[in-house]
Amino acid sequence: MARWKEVEFSRSQIIKAGKTIRKTEASEEEIAQATTIINNWRAAHAYPLHVIYIHLRGMAANRQDIVVAERLKRLDSIVAKLKRQPTMSLWEMQDLGGCRFIVPTVPEVYQYAKKYKSSRIRHQYIETYDYIQSPKTSGYRSLHLVFRFNSDTKETYNRNMLIELQFRTHLQHVWATAVETIGLFTKQALKAGQGDAEIKRFFVLISSLFAIRENCPVVPNTLNEVNELIAEIEQINDDRHLLDMLKAIRVAVDHEEDERLDKKGYYILIFNYNTKRLRIKYFLPGDIEEANKMYSQIEATRADAQIDAVLVRAASFKSLKVAYPNYFLDIGEFVDIVMEYLG
Repeated sequence: MARWKEVEFSRSQIIKAGKTIRKTEASEEEIAQATTIINNWRAAHAYPLHVIYIHLRGMAANRQDIVVAERLKRLDSIVAKLKRQPTMSLWEMQDLGGCRFIVPTVPEVYQYAKKYKSSRIRHQYIETYDYIQSPKTSGYRSLHLVFRFNSDTKETYNRNMLIELQFRTHLQHVWATAVETIGLFTKQALKAGQGDAEIKRFFVLISSLFAIRENCPVVPNTLNEVNELIAEIEQINDDRHLLDMLKAIRVAVDHEEDERLDKKGYYILIFNYNTKRLRIKYFLPGDIEEANKMYSQIEATRADAQIDAVLVRAASFKSLKVAYPNYFLDIGEFVDIVMEYLG
C-alpha cells in the first residue's frame, strides 16, 4: 500500500512560505525553511492527484488512442510562478497537481471534460479555463478544469487541495511539448512568455496554423489565413533555421532497471543540460513516499548540477513518452507537420 504524504504545516505557514520564497532579501535559512514547507505541501497533493488520475484512467479504459498522465509541479516552476504573479498565494495555487488527458479531436476534449464534470465525484468544481476558444497570446491551447479535492474517507486531504485537469487534443499536445522542448534545450521560459521574441512568434504562428486545422479560433495578433501564416513562418525560419535546430535536437536516454520500465508507476525524469542526457528513475505505484523524497533531494541540487527534473505517473513507459516527449526531446512529429505546410 502506498504511504501518502500528509500536510505537516498550517495554512498560515504555507502562505508565509510562498511569500518568503519570492523575496530577494530572504536569508538562506528562511529560503530553506520555505522550501521544506513547499515540498511538503506539494507532496501532499499526490493522494488527491492519484484519486483523480485513477478516475480519468477509468474513463479512457477502452481507448488505446487516449493518453492519461499525472505530474507534481516542479519546484522551480512553483517559485517562478509565485515571482511572476506577486498577488498569488501558494495556498491557492491551482496546478501543484495536474492531470493530462490527451484525445484525438476537439469534440472529444469537450465530451470527456463534460463526462468527468458530470460524473459521481465529490470534488468541488472551481473553474474552467478554455484556451481552445480563447487561446493564450503565447499560442497555448487546451481546456483546463480546476477542482478542489474532497474525500469522505481521508479528511486530512480536504484542505484546499486544488487539482488541474488538462484536456487537449494530440495536435495541441504536439505543439505544447515542442515549445517545452526548445525551452528546455535553450534554457528559455518560452512557456511562460519569456525568451527570444522571434522564437515565440514562430510558435504563435504555428499554433494558429494548427487552430485552423482544427476549425478553432486563431491566436490573438495573428491572421486567420493559412498562406499568410505560412509566409511569416517561412521568413522567420529562413532567418533563424529553427526547424533545422529542432530536427537536430536529440537526447541519449540512460535508465536503470530496464525490465521494469514498461510498467505503470512513478518516474522521475532528470535532464542534464550539459551532457544532453536523460536519466530515468522508476518507482512502483506504492512507493510514492520514496519517489517524493528523492524528487526533493534531486531538486535541491538542481542548480549546481545543471539539471531539470519532474516526477510523473503513467501507465507505461510508452505512454510516459507520449505524455512528456519534451523530456525525451522527441519532437519529430511536430517538425514533420510543419514541414508539410512549408513544402
